[in-house]
Amino acid sequence: MESTPPGFLGAVMSFLHRFGEVMGNVVLGALYFVLVGPVALVARILSDPLRRRTPRDSAFLAWQHDNETLGEAHRQG
Repeated sequence: MESTPPGFLGAVMSFLHRFGEVMGNVVLGALYFVLVGPVALVARILSDPLRRRTPRDSAFLAWQHDNETLGEAHRQG
């Protein structure tokens, strides 16, 4: 920490510095839960990355013809 002046002013500055660090963490934590939390909950409720829910019209997924030949299969990776 930086050098502070001695006496009462130094004690006040030291206290305010620590108080600012704590309040900064509290404010940033609150903003995280207020802004990021609801977005994450909505994304989790609405998304289905593993396709566990059946589609309304059909459960059939068309085959993707990506690597039908041996040469195309070798190009993958």
